[in-house]
Amino acid sequence: MIKKFIAAAAFGAVAFGAQAASLVDNGALESTYTGGEYVYNAPPASVTTYYGSVPTQAGTVQSWTGSFVTIAGDATPWGTPDSLPNAASSTSGFVAGIQADGTLTQSLDLQAGTYLLTWFDANRTGNGSNQSYSVSFAGTVIGGDTTVQGNGWLQQSALFTLTAATTGDLTFTGGTSYKNTDATSFIDNVSLSAVPEPTSLLLMAAGTLGLLAWRRRAQV
Repeated sequence: MIKKFIAAAAFGAVAFGAQAASLVDNGALESTYTGGEYVYNAPPASVTTYYGSVPTQAGTVQSWTGSFVTIAGDATPWGTPDSLPNAASSTSGFVAGIQADGTLTQSLDLQAGTYLLTWFDANRTGNGSNQSYSVSFAGTVIGGDTTVQGNGWLQQSALFTLTAATTGDLTFTGGTSYKNTDATSFIDNVSLSAVPEPTSLLLMAAGTLGLLAWRRRAQV
């Protein structure tokens, strides 16, 4: 009985996380940019000289800052992100590219509690190499991944707890410096939700079980 009750509570947590509105704005990383297949919000620190002639347009992706690349899903120079395996569950019109030591950042105001961060990543099919990146909030690393060249879209997640209300940056940071490799990780569909406390989960589970019992009685 106890194991089943806990399982019900855990199921309620997953369902809650899936239905709750994301605390990240524009997690799909959509852009109003119409100037071509890609544009740099700002060049990554290690490639500033090399990319001195590449167009940059800060602010093309609402709510996000940093030195990332705004890439159209059908951009052929990047291996066409929306043609990679599992793209239907991850990409939309645009994705972000974390190239070399580039960054993708959004400032958030979060209350004390536990949070679940999810996102999708992938890697370009050509003109690049494997890329590692970390994910941090308020300066503390909470996750990360290494994308392999040609890999399809995969969902990643990170669970973290704040002991006090915190204002800080959610940041994806590339782990390489530019060495003629164009190492790039694609990022899309970033979502952040608060995880209910255990007491709330038990109440949710109890409410669900009570509703099921009521429906059974009503059908008799």
